[in-house]
Amino acid sequence: MTLDQLRAFVAIVEHGSIRAGARALGVAQSGLTQQLRRLEQSLGTTLLVRASSGVVLTEHGHILLTRARIILGECHRAEQEFDYLKGELQGSVNVGASSEACARLVPAALQQLRWAYPKVQVHLASGPSASLLSGIREGRLDFAVTLVSHASDMSDLSSTKIADSRPAILCRRGHALADATSIHALANAQWINTRPLGWSGTPSNRLGDWFAAHGMNEPHIAVTVDSLLDTLKLVAETDYLFLGPGFVVEDGTFTRSLKALDLRESIPHADIGLVQRTAVPLAPAARVFAAMLLSVNRERRARKPS
Repeated sequence: MTLDQLRAFVAIVEHGSIRAGARALGVAQSGLTQQLRRLEQSLGTTLLVRASSGVVLTEHGHILLTRARIILGECHRAEQEFDYLKGELQGSVNVGASSEACARLVPAALQQLRWAYPKVQVHLASGPSASLLSGIREGRLDFAVTLVSHASDMSDLSSTKIADSRPAILCRRGHALADATSIHALANAQWINTRPLGWSGTPSNRLGDWFAAHGMNEPHIAVTVDSLLDTLKLVAETDYLFLGPGFVVEDGTFTRSLKALDLRESIPHADIGLVQRTAVPLAPAARVFAAMLLSVNRERRARKPS
């Protein structure tokens, strides 16, 4: 097994076919096919099966993919370390960010990074907390700025608290429940969510935990949508309710179409944390960007009226 073989394997998977993988790596298709064949021979197994739609991972292929991404990621980080020792900061950073963290912290930190280190490229991945934490573990993300609660699985991860999240129950203006003052008025409401309810105590289950804490049946999730923007557009045009970040009705973007309910009961707490693997130090570019995010947060808190 060689690094070139692992690069070939990952490229084929991520781009969906041998032809597309070869194009992405800038090599001949026949050469990439040989690399894959040698990798499978060295492991004594089949990793990919060709299908009409591209390639499909076998069970053994799924196992190797996670390992391969971690190995290649660590090689990339090692190269960054030595470039940094030579006085250069370049390369790429893969960061996961929840919608709330992205809106409140990322733009200012990105601007600082672009001014100070223009050769560093940043890829932002959005999504629910559970998927971002998985991305860190699988080596797809260097770190994430996302929701963390007491029940989040952090056994191999460390988190630095950045801020408290500010969730709200959102509805369209003119909704029949727009003037509700208690959770009990929402018992029969239809909800939209970015994913199905998760485990008790985790960020993805805050709505379910909130209902359970007040002796109510589980809320009815009628629709799940991956994209926050698409979710907000649906909430603005339907009678679905949504437990989402309160900032969307504070910055003017959706102020005219959405309203946050003024309810007596507080929503279960979760922190916005900067999460990374415990045993693996961040590479220089990721380390610098993480420090900038923390600095932006400190500046925001210093400006906030006491």
